[in-house]
Amino acid sequence: MSGERLREAGLHIFVTDVRAESLVQPSVPRLDSDEIHVWEFPLCAAESTFANYAQLLSPEEHARASRFHFDRDSRRFTIARAVVRAVLGSYSLSPASELTFVSAQHGKPALADSATDLRFNVSHSGDMGLLGIACGREIGVDIEAIRPDVETDKLAERFFSTYERESIRNLPEEQRIPAFFRCWSCKEAFLKAQGVGLSRSLGSFDVEVNPKRPAGLLATRPAASEAKQWALHEVQTVPGYAAAIATQGTINVIRILRCRP
Repeated sequence: MSGERLREAGLHIFVTDVRAESLVQPSVPRLDSDEIHVWEFPLCAAESTFANYAQLLSPEEHARASRFHFDRDSRRFTIARAVVRAVLGSYSLSPASELTFVSAQHGKPALADSATDLRFNVSHSGDMGLLGIACGREIGVDIEAIRPDVETDKLAERFFSTYERESIRNLPEEQRIPAFFRCWSCKEAFLKAQGVGLSRSLGSFDVEVNPKRPAGLLATRPAASEAKQWALHEVQTVPGYAAAIATQGTINVIRILRCRP
């Protein structure tokens, strides 16, 4: 395990490398109330590791995995669910296979046993997954595989705010696709942190699009004061992906645990 320490406008960012196979029984750092932990992990595994992952799933999760048409998607689902169980189990000092979950009105998952006040959120795209952990505050994460074939202009026109659309159009052409996915991941992370899904319009708030500026929540509508109640940060992840985290209130520390095969 190796790590590095970064700083961003008063925010301490610690990055630690973790071997992916250790995620079956991960060693987790202490989680303080003023920090969040972000686990970045691959959705592929050696057969022996995959077999250990599969043992952590509930019967209902096994049934869901079996309904995928492609084996690749079934394996990705299995790994993602197992990593969530293993990591949350280590933080809560509970057996991973015995954790139970509940869903809020718009589908945001939570631990049924809230004694530890752990909050979490998970996202996966392509071959990568992202898991955010917080204590006593809401959290949302999103990761997106950057696809050059996506019709970003049409999607931005449909879903983004006027400010965001104009910001993307004003960028050099080679920056527009990465900026689109940065914007999308930030907006998804914010909606997931709030637990409202797409019941809230993506155009009801503005996020920073320009890659030369730190990611952030710039404005919210109709309540302008809402923007001060949330923190939004970009996660520097593997090439070809955009990722972001949103949290309730301000934080001082982000610990990023990057799991590699």
